Amino acid sequence: MTNLNQQQQAELIIQQASKENFTDSETAIYDDFILEAGVKNPAKMTEATADALIRYLNGCEASNEFVANVVNRLAQVAPAHIMTKILLSDNDGDGVPLYQELKLGTKATVFNTPSEIVAAQQKQYQFFPIQNSDMEL
Repeated sequence: MTNLNQQQQAELIIQQASKENFTDSETAIYDDFILEAGVKNPAKMTEATADALIRYLNGCEASNEFVANVVNRLAQVAPAHIMTKILLSDNDGDGVPLYQELKLGTKATVFNTPSEIVAAQQKQYQFFPIQNSDMEL
């Protein structure tokens, strides 16, 4: 995948995340996690605080759903270039950027083997015929 395509994917995710509606209690949970990661003011995040957040994500046992929600919450307040850095990061070192891990359903905080990644890609792109199709065998 080219960098331009990855950049476009990250921008699309950031746009979608800004529309996410969190309850006050959900916002508090994700904001607390972000603060625990060392990010005191997400609106003024730097490359260094983004790196700290990425390392923190790598060290936690969070589910992909939780990680996705943290990313969505952060995207609502953090600068776009910082969010792009986070989304394109490979915090577990398996060669798959964070946004793609979340899309594929592979564990974002655990190194996935090449065979696990291929299996997830194949599962994602399986063909499911429409039930009422006129296809004859």
